[in-house]
Amino acid sequence: MIATMRSPEKETELTSYQNVFIYPLDVTKPEQISQTVSEVLKKHEVDVLFNNAGYGMKSRFEDMTEEAMQQSLNTNLLGMIRVTQKFIPYFKKKKSGLILTTTSLAGEMGLALDGIYAADKWAVTGVCEMLYHELAPFGIQVKIIVPGVVKTGFKMETFAMPGFDQLLKNQTKMLMPDTDSLESPEEVAQDIFKAVTDKDRDRMCYVTGKITKELYEKRQKLGDEAFRRYIRNQLMSKRKV
Repeated sequence: MIATMRSPEKETELTSYQNVFIYPLDVTKPEQISQTVSEVLKKHEVDVLFNNAGYGMKSRFEDMTEEAMQQSLNTNLLGMIRVTQKFIPYFKKKKSGLILTTTSLAGEMGLALDGIYAADKWAVTGVCEMLYHELAPFGIQVKIIVPGVVKTGFKMETFAMPGFDQLLKNQTKMLMPDTDSLESPEEVAQDIFKAVTDKDRDRMCYVTGKITKELYEKRQKLGDEAFRRYIRNQLMSKRKV
């Protein structure tokens, strides 16, 4: 397995495994991407590319700063595109390969205050769906993992959001009705393993977690317009949460 991270010198756990090779990679730095991918492909055979870098931000739309928007776009969307571009010629030459990308529930349904993060994730899903068709003639699979709220150390930059207290409480309650509804990293890892090993080569989307699956399936069942009304009613409710 090949793992990449911005600061490999800080890693302590993965370095203990003999079959894990660690390389430096910041997906916001095109030159480093080219250098690292070139070095990796010279030394290793790669069957699966897993795009998992992410930057979170929650804010009122009008309060998003230029710096935060650029950071989010650079990491979540452009970073994924840059890395994927470097592997496509390699996979085409092999006539096989899997490109697996972590998206988000925020890329399947628009929620208030998700700001540029939602825009990034919707775009990532769109890019992956486009590549699903474009790369099929070359034997390359494209799949996405769609998690909701996961118990990890993922940090989300949060701005002040005056006037949204009740809506934010309702939205949080909808996504996390209780602590047991949070997805564990182990559960998500199982879905990632399933996506990688699944013999169904035509399946693209793997949704993780109970609440995320319920919302994803509800949208499919109700249709887009009815689902949007359902979500708005949930968020605008005056009930105590």
